[in-house]
Amino acid sequence: MKAPIGSILVAAGQSRRMGFDKIFKPFSNGLCPLEICLCTISRSPLVGQIIVVVSKENIQNAEEKVSGLSLDKPLKVVMGGKERQDSVYQGFLALDEGFEYVMIHDSARPFVTEELIENVYRAAVEVGAAICGKPCSDTLKEVGAQAQVLRTLDRSKIWTVQTPQIFRRPLLQKAYLELYSQGKIVTDDASAIEMIGKDVKVVHYMGTNLKMTMPEDWELAELLLEKKERLQPRQRS
Repeated sequence: MKAPIGSILVAAGQSRRMGFDKIFKPFSNGLCPLEICLCTISRSPLVGQIIVVVSKENIQNAEEKVSGLSLDKPLKVVMGGKERQDSVYQGFLALDEGFEYVMIHDSARPFVTEELIENVYRAAVEVGAAICGKPCSDTLKEVGAQAQVLRTLDRSKIWTVQTPQIFRRPLLQKAYLELYSQGKIVTDDASAIEMIGKDVKVVHYMGTNLKMTMPEDWELAELLLEKKERLQPRQRS
């Protein structure tokens, strides 16, 4: 059976809040977040192709990283755009047309798993659009320009949303065309689906799916990776 998903791995951000290029900097295990994501996504039998979207400055760097990996999936490196949604759309245009579903994942989330991809895919098959996330556990305040609390939000209805996000290809294409026709900017791809009035199903993911944004996130990711490697079963000599 042909793999149903064409995957877009977004790696075109500027890492301004991190202070260094978080996507290409190697962890202590020698692999950078881009390489870790590529290895995991390529192992999924549901994924048939991967498009890596990077900034113009990082195209050569990305191609070198990709060439150093032994991946068994077709892969392309393409240049992104000004906004995240522009980068995603460039990745969408580069995908082969035969895939029924499109998966979008941020390379700043190196803890994606094959299980998570499968769970989100199953939800996307049900309704056409699916994302992963968790119910918010913090108390949420709306804060004004002078750092004053304006109101407390009902956290029982609030989820923090992550990637991967998976959509039926025609649905995502329609949503993006509408997004550009209205000249709007969204921070995730599910928002574009919501704009055209279509349902998006949320998959509750209990595992670690950390997004690295601040320097302390990098330090936490290092610790989590070290723990993960310690728990890996050792091969007998």
